This record gives sequence, C-alpha cells and structure tokens, in this order.
Amino acid sequence: MTNPPVTLFSLLERTPFGRLNLRAKLIIGNLLVTFAAIVGMGYYVYYRTQESNAILTSRLESSVRNKAEEKLSTTSKEQSALLNKFFESMGANISMLSKVEKNMLTEGPRLNTGTYWDSRFSLSRLPSGSWDNSNTETSSVFMPANTELTDELAANLNVLKQTELIVPSILQDNPDIIAIYFGGVTRETIYFPNIDLANIVPPDFDVTGRPWFVAAKPENNPEGKVVWSTPYQDAALNGLVITTSIPVFDAADRFQGVSAMDIQLNRITNLVSAIHIGDSGYAFLIDRDNRLIALPESGYKDFGVTSETVHLGEILDPTIMTGISSSLMDAINQKSGENLVTTVNINGVERFFVYQQIPELQYSLVILVPSAELLTESSTVKAQISEETKNIVTTSLLLVLLILGLASAATLVVGNELTAPLKSLTAVANDISKGNYNAKAEVINRDEIGTLAETLNLMTGAIKESVNTLEQRVAERTTELKTELEKGARRGKQFEAITRVAKAISATQDLDNLLPQISRVVSEQFNFYHVGIFLNDPGNIFAVLSAANSPGGLNMLARGHQLKIGEQGIVGFVTQTGKPRIALDVEEDTNYFNNPDLPMTRSEMALPLVSGSQIIGALDIQSQEVGAFSDDDFETLSALADQVSLAIQNARLYEQTKLTLAESDSIQRQYIRETWNKLPKEEKLKGFRFTGTGVIPLDDQISSHTLADNPDKREISVPVILRGETIGTLAVQVPKDEHVTTDQMDLIKAVAERVALSAENARLFEETTRRAERERIISDIATKIGTSVRTESILRTTATELSHLLDGAEIFIKLGANDEES
Repeated sequence: MTNPPVTLFSLLERTPFGRLNLRAKLIIGNLLVTFAAIVGMGYYVYYRTQESNAILTSRLESSVRNKAEEKLSTTSKEQSALLNKFFESMGANISMLSKVEKNMLTEGPRLNTGTYWDSRFSLSRLPSGSWDNSNTETSSVFMPANTELTDELAANLNVLKQTELIVPSILQDNPDIIAIYFGGVTRETIYFPNIDLANIVPPDFDVTGRPWFVAAKPENNPEGKVVWSTPYQDAALNGLVITTSIPVFDAADRFQGVSAMDIQLNRITNLVSAIHIGDSGYAFLIDRDNRLIALPESGYKDFGVTSETVHLGEILDPTIMTGISSSLMDAINQKSGENLVTTVNINGVERFFVYQQIPELQYSLVILVPSAELLTESSTVKAQISEETKNIVTTSLLLVLLILGLASAATLVVGNELTAPLKSLTAVANDISKGNYNAKAEVINRDEIGTLAETLNLMTGAIKESVNTLEQRVAERTTELKTELEKGARRGKQFEAITRVAKAISATQDLDNLLPQISRVVSEQFNFYHVGIFLNDPGNIFAVLSAANSPGGLNMLARGHQLKIGEQGIVGFVTQTGKPRIALDVEEDTNYFNNPDLPMTRSEMALPLVSGSQIIGALDIQSQEVGAFSDDDFETLSALADQVSLAIQNARLYEQTKLTLAESDSIQRQYIRETWNKLPKEEKLKGFRFTGTGVIPLDDQISSHTLADNPDKREISVPVILRGETIGTLAVQVPKDEHVTTDQMDLIKAVAERVALSAENARLFEETTRRAERERIISDIATKIGTSVRTESILRTTATELSHLLDGAEIFIKLGANDEES
C-alpha cells in the first residue's frame, strides 16, 4: 500500500489547526484567501498603474521633446532664410552690376563718345607717376605708375565711368554696402565713393593681385559665379566686413576685370543677437571655417570669454574659449547636411543644439537653448502624475484595509458567497493586466467587494481614457503636421515654378523659345500631364495653339491646332469672355472639347492671357485626375498667367522695337550715304594726299589712284566707315618689301575710324554754321523790313537787301495777281 502524498493541508492537520471545526477552517481559510486576494490585486493594480504611468510619462516626454525640436528647427530655418535673403540680395546686386558693365562694354563704340567723361582730359599723373582724377567726381579712378593710358584703356574707362549713373543708387538703397569698385586686367581701378584713392594706395598698387580679384578670375572661378571672401575687421572702423566679387566680360566673353563690393555685417550681427528662444536661449553665426560672425553677450559668458578678448572674425578655439565643451565642438564640426538638432552639455547644463546652414555662402546658424526651459510642460505633467499616483496608492491602501476588515466580519456569515465575486474580480484584473482596458468587474453586491469592483472599474476607465486621449492627441498632431508639410511642399513647388518662369521671361525675349519653356515648367512643377498656351490670331477669330509639353500637344502643334473663339471648348469660352473656367470633371462640362490627342483628360482649367484690356490668348492645363485643381493651384496659376501675359506683351514690344531701330538705322545710313556722295561734287574736292612736302588736295589731275604708280611702293587701303557706310578710303604707301605688323594695321584702322568721326563732325559743324548764317541774314532782313510801315518802303528795303545778298543782282518785285495771257 502506497503512502498518500504530503500536502500543506495534511501538514496542517497535524497542528492545532487540524483540531478546529470545519466552519472555523472555512472562516480562517476564507479570511486568508480574502486577504491574499486583496493584497495580490492591490499589488497588481499598483504595479500596472506604475507601469502605465511610466509609459505615459515616457510618451509625454518624447512628445514634448519632439515638439520642442520641431519648434527649434522651424525657428532656425526661418532665421537662416532671413539671413540668406540678405546675402542673396547682395549677390544679386553685384551680379546685376556685372551684367550692366558687360552690356556697357558691348555698347562701347556707342558709349565711348567722351561726352559724359573723357579719361584723356579728366586723368592726370601725380608726381609719384600714378594716375588720378578730380576729388569732386562721384568715383575715384586710379592707375599705377607703370600703366600707360592707351586708346583701348581710355575707351574702357570712358565707358565704365558711366556706372556712376547706377552705383550711387545701389549704395543709397543698401546702407550695408561700404564700397563698390571695379578692377581691370590692365590694373586700373574705379572706386565708389570717391575717397581720393590715388593718395591712399601706393603708386605701384596692383589691383590684379588682391585676393578678391584672384578668387573671381576665370581660372579660379570657371563658372563666373559670385565669390565671397573670408570675413575681416575693416581698417576704417566699419566693424566686421565681407567682400563679394564677380568677373566681368565683354560681348566676346573676354575677361575684362572684376567687380566687387565691401559689405559690413553689423546688421547680420544685430539680427542674430536679436534671436531669443525661451528665457535664455540665443543664437550665434559662424562661417565654413568656424570663424565667429555674430555672438550675443550671453554666448560670450557661456564660452568663458568677453568681446574684448575674442573679436568677431576669429576662429572658435576651445583652448581660449574654455566654456566650449567637447560635445558642442563635435556638434559644430559635424555640419552634416543643412539641418541638425541634437543636445550638448555646456557648463554642466544640457542644451538643445540646432544647426542650420545658410546656402548662399555656406555659413552656419547655431541656436543653443537649455533643455529644461523647453521641457517644463513635461516636468509639470510628470509631477502631477506622480502626485495622482501617490493619492491613488494611499486611497487604494485605505480601501484594502477597509475591505479586509469588512471581509473578515462578513466571512463569518457569508464566507462561501465571497468566493465567486473574488474569482470574478481576479479574472477582470487578469484581463486588465493583458491590456484589455475594456474589461469591467460586474458589481453584484453593494458590499466591500462591490466597492472594490467599482474602484477597479474607475481605475481601469481612467487608465483607458488617459491612453486613448494621449494616442488621439499624438495622431491628431501627426496628421496636422503631415498636412502642413504637404501644403508647404506643394506651395514650394508652386513658388519654384513661378520663379523659373520669371527667370525664363527675363532671359528670353523670343516667344518661340519662351512659351515652350513655360509650358514645360508648369507641367513639371504642378504634375499636370498637359499644358498648352493658345494665342489669338490677328483677326481674333481663332485661338491658335502656340506651345505645349505633352506628346498629344506636340502632335496638335504639328498640324496647326486652333479653336474658334467663343464656340469651341473651354479655351474658346475663356478667349472670348476673358474669364477663367475650371472643369473639375470634363464629362459634366458642356463647353469641354473632346480632343482625340488628349484622351486621358479628366479635368481642365483655362486661364485668360490679358494684355491691358485686350484678351491675347489662354493658358490651358489638363489633368488625368478628377477634381485635380485646388484653390491654391488656381491662385498660383492665375499669377503665372499674368506673368505669361506680360512676357508675351514684352516680347512683342521687343520685336516691334527691333524693327523700328532697324528702320531708323537704315534711314540714317541712307542719309549719310547720300550726303557724302554729294559732298565731293559740292566742294569739288576728292581728298588729300600727304607727302614729305606737305598736304596736296586731290582733283581730277591728281587722283588717288596715282599713289600706286611707284613700282617700289605698295599701297595699303583701309575703308573710312561711318556708322556702317563707307564714305572714303585711307590709302597708305609703304616700301614694297616692308612688313606691316598687326599693330600697325590696327593703328591705320583706328586712324580711319577717327577720320570718319572727325570728318562727320566737321561736316555737321559746317552745315550748322551755314544754316545759322542763313537764319541770321533772314532775321536781319526781316528786322529791317519790320521797321517800315509803308508798302513802298518795305518793297524798296526788300529789293535792296536781296541785291546786296546776291552780289548786285537785279531784283524785280511785281504786285497784283498774274493775268492770263493768250
């Protein structure tokens, strides 16, 4: 026979407990079970509450930290965009000046008249040998002592000196610009404002060796972009200064020199110093080599230095700036990408570190904010959760003690009935522990167990509500952020499209090239599969497709696609009424023209192109999606349509102006040709011949052709050209075996050009003198006639004056109408 297994109850039976009756055992057992259940449930609820609080606290802290980082990132982007705009505007100014100088050099022959400023009369040599101009002029002109004022250099100076017409306005509109200057490849310098440069720099000062000139030269800057120098402290006490420069070319893309301007960074330092985040957060600015551009007073304090010991423009050096921790220096040196948000430790305080790059010149904007200032919301909520947890635990302990006492008394009467409710509560607690916050304890009785069940339900509901509320808030914030990012990205593409169209308009005057560029840019940026531009024909009967981007549109262009105005399609409606029209679903629009070349169209928008009060065409946009056009699309594309209208009007005006200029030039050349063809006959002079004995006029006996009669000499003939018309020939007789160099030929041609201008000036002067003399004689005769009041005296005076004027000719004045004679 096997012995029964040893159990707890068998052991208890051997103790005084075993001698108790069943009721006592049940009571004691129920009390023990009740006590154990209450204690276990209380501990479990406490554990789950602590665990849930920890999760909630962690999520809250993460959410607050993410929100703070997003705020810092947005602030840094906004501030860096503001700073970048400043440098972009400076770059745009120097680029514009470079283009103006190139245009002026291109128009050199027309501008080099010496009327505005003539270098040969306005420049003089100083005792040191260098060249200088008057201090009363708008700009300083300097040439070193070893540079000669050649004709070509004089011509360039005469042309470039006329930049005085625009540079002062640039300086006035941009007070941050200290100076604007031009350095030529022949070492000449034009400097704004006039600071008497010749008395400041050495006589042998070579502008081509300056760092800003060398950096902008084509061999160091093959793309011809704007170049920025390293910041430096200005010797003229203008504070921290940076120089930007750009190469200047002529019409043949030959390098002529470098334009540059000095910009003081006081406004930049003020803008950066004005950035405040939280209570003590600040920002500072460094360049690509970690040179300090701007730092507020609080930054100097954190870095352990003062503005007297470390000046702006110096490189960040942890050995001097003892407050710069290794984590801060590591974050600064990372510079990964355009934006970085992390945390660093400075003087034992954790701080948010935000890095944002300024694209125009690769500067870096850094923002430092104590983490505690931006995470106060998290700390407050954590304290509230901790206090609420403490109160719940205290309340729970009191409830447990109360329930245990009541359970002990009730166990004496209803010991057996307590088992079922306790089991139910245990099951509910297990469900809650598994994450089922929808589980509820069924309250059957209104005793202590029922109260415990209600408390458990309330606690479960509170936990569920807290979790759901937090999850809902996180989801809402995530959705809002995603929506705003999508809107921002779309608006960015729209603004990029407008910018690209504006650039195309400013760079292209030819409609045949401009309109296809516009259609392609709109299609790419707005993701519309077809963009077409219609222009009304001269009779305003048809809207003719002039540009398109889609394959179907190209087919339509090839066959000369056109729509009758006011009758065919949405385009016909718009080109007649001048009102925009949008078909969000083309199948429901009665004006829609079903084009077989565009079978995928589901929605269409047509915008009028208007020049003044005249409708000149329409911008037609089609999409493969129903309802593809939003209000933002309509506003942006309407603005784009206005730009296209203006571009078309400007292009047409440009063509008309070109035609008018061509006609004017033709008339002028015809006048010059006819005038100089008559001059030899009127003056009875064919030209002049210069020999060692002097100058001999050419006539029929001494013709210019006799110059080639000498067999030991040969003749070099260069046409004398005035505004495109040949008015004569300059013939030079040289020994037959003598080699004429290129410089000599250039000299002969230059003399021919001067002869043409001088001869035309002399002819105009003589013609003006003759006209003035005629006017004087007529005025004298009229004055003498006007002194008489009698008819006989007037006629006598008239006859006398005309006789004197015509060398004693007989003058007859007959009065009365002529009678017809048979």
